[in-house]
Amino acid sequence: MKEVASYVLTGALAVQDDLEDEQLDRVSRHLGGIATVYAKHDTIAHTVALRISGTLVRDDVRYIEQRVERFAEENARVAAILISEWNGVTSELVVGMNWDAQCLLRLGAAQEQLGKLTEQYFDFLLRIEPPSSPVNGSPLVRVAIEAQNDRCSTDRFAP
Repeated sequence: MKEVASYVLTGALAVQDDLEDEQLDRVSRHLGGIATVYAKHDTIAHTVALRISGTLVRDDVRYIEQRVERFAEENARVAAILISEWNGVTSELVVGMNWDAQCLLRLGAAQEQLGKLTEQYFDFLLRIEPPSSPVNGSPLVRVAIEAQNDRCSTDRFAP
């Protein structure tokens, strides 16, 4: 028997100016059969507030998140991080334009690596650019962190 647990997905998306209410209604109706859906379009701020909840199996959670990802890819202006909680475990769901989403994922991975470092002092180099851009020696970002004094500095330098 598949495990059933409480699920909540919350967040907000910056959407295209020409988003029609029918597009959002279609997603709400589509997901409304398996969960409680609150999706509200703010036409002034061009955002969609989203809350999807219910008692679901993991397969339904995956289906909901894939549908929200598809809606965001089609209608979002930038990527967004939504908060997902299923069975008491909280995670982030990165949705939206592919390049923005990839940047957020890479930044999250970089932050995770920073958190794992235990040395007193270290330097961390980070360079994020679109895959189609030529390597032209543009500046990198250098972050120096000294854990003992809680000091953090950032500077730019060319390789």
